[in-house]
Amino acid sequence: MLLNLNLVNEMDATDFCFRRFLSKSLWVIVFALAVHASNMSSADLRGDAIVYASIAKNILTLHSPLILHFDGATYLNKPPLFFWLTALSLSVFGYTIFAVKFVAVLTAILLNVALFYLFVRIARSYNLGYLAIFCVNTTYVIYKNAHDVRMESLSALLITVSLCFLWHYLRSAKCWHLLLFGLMSGLAVMTKGFLGLLPWAVWLLYLCLPLARELRTKRLFWHSIAAFGLFLATFLWWYVYISLHTNFFHHFFYDEVIARLFDGGLQAQESVHYHSKPVYQYLLYMCRDYFLYLPFFIFGCYKCYQNSHQFDRNGLTLIAIFTLLSWLAIQVISTRAERYLFTFYTTAAFFCAFGIASIPQLKRVQFVNWLKVLGISYIIFILVAPMKLSWNSYRSLRDLKQLSYNANIPIAIENRLLPDYGDRAGVEFFLGNEFVNAPPQGRYFTVLPKSYQGDLNYLLIKRTRQLLIVLVEPSTFKVMSQSE
Repeated sequence: MLLNLNLVNEMDATDFCFRRFLSKSLWVIVFALAVHASNMSSADLRGDAIVYASIAKNILTLHSPLILHFDGATYLNKPPLFFWLTALSLSVFGYTIFAVKFVAVLTAILLNVALFYLFVRIARSYNLGYLAIFCVNTTYVIYKNAHDVRMESLSALLITVSLCFLWHYLRSAKCWHLLLFGLMSGLAVMTKGFLGLLPWAVWLLYLCLPLARELRTKRLFWHSIAAFGLFLATFLWWYVYISLHTNFFHHFFYDEVIARLFDGGLQAQESVHYHSKPVYQYLLYMCRDYFLYLPFFIFGCYKCYQNSHQFDRNGLTLIAIFTLLSWLAIQVISTRAERYLFTFYTTAAFFCAFGIASIPQLKRVQFVNWLKVLGISYIIFILVAPMKLSWNSYRSLRDLKQLSYNANIPIAIENRLLPDYGDRAGVEFFLGNEFVNAPPQGRYFTVLPKSYQGDLNYLLIKRTRQLLIVLVEPSTFKVMSQSE
């Protein structure tokens, strides 16, 4: 039975116009800007965000783009592409919070456009595409991690674009489409490591289906070999270089990958330990933060199967396989952090949208209006009543240099007094290394952890969420003022 939703079959397979798509994407961009770009310059940097900002800054200050550095040591935990792009942003906009967050926000907006394109081509419906984008941006995990300085938006963008080129190859059989698929998935490896292998797993599994029987030809084999060669060439050169010049292979694969897969049981270093979580942890996350969409996701999967003939068959199969594999892939990671659901949620939104659209009372709703009303309303609200979205953890360090210059009092930071690596990253990014372990002479400004209980005599200048900015008075008693 056909589903009468006014959502599908707005266009046939040959009716797509890219110029029209760009105009239709305007409200997607407006909505994504409202959700992800508001207050990006006033938001805080903490946790991984401040660490990544420090690493990107070191690329410029140490002139070392191929070997990353953090806290005076080589940083081998992550591939470099995200840090390269962040360093480029810092070189353009300066060492500011806006510059640090620019790449994450820009890739989140581009991810929305790429997903909208993929959904529209599969559903042959702009209306369903708008609803899917609404589901993407109102998913807590996507909102949270796109606001933070993390790699999830960039890796999801590259994977989504690779799926778009793979879908185009299934339609055209042109080699350059498959080559671009290999390039994009290779860049995903340069961003998020093994996650970039996921599009290739989708491709291999697709070829095993009866649907792809006619595709399995010698021509396809050589196209795939060429694409796989480009895929390897995109990232293998850096992995070889870094392995020859550092102990990257041991650290990344042994202390990072194996540690996350086996809960650190095979690690040699006690200082690197990841706590495992139960196998049902992702379900708990979904019941807590995805409970509004979870019933529609399940219902949408059923309705998509029931009405699969109304969609582009190849595209629907690709995102169904990808959604399933992205869910299965994260199960093997013992740490089971909620952010690992990010990639899964990007394509799960398609099935959520179709589940919502299958409700008879919504069959005539123009979902673009949801994006228009909520997007514009949120932008107006931010302009009229601007607010800061997070606490001040390290932003006050920006003012310390100017305060030191105006008061003619030096800054001296002792790393031994900052045991937390995030605190040291904040000092490194906002102040630089010239003040670290500098020999203090007389009165001086310094930075202490918020829980400092030592014998240092000081006057409290500023208390942040993470730090105490103080003026050390060697000849006076310890003073604990409560300035904010």
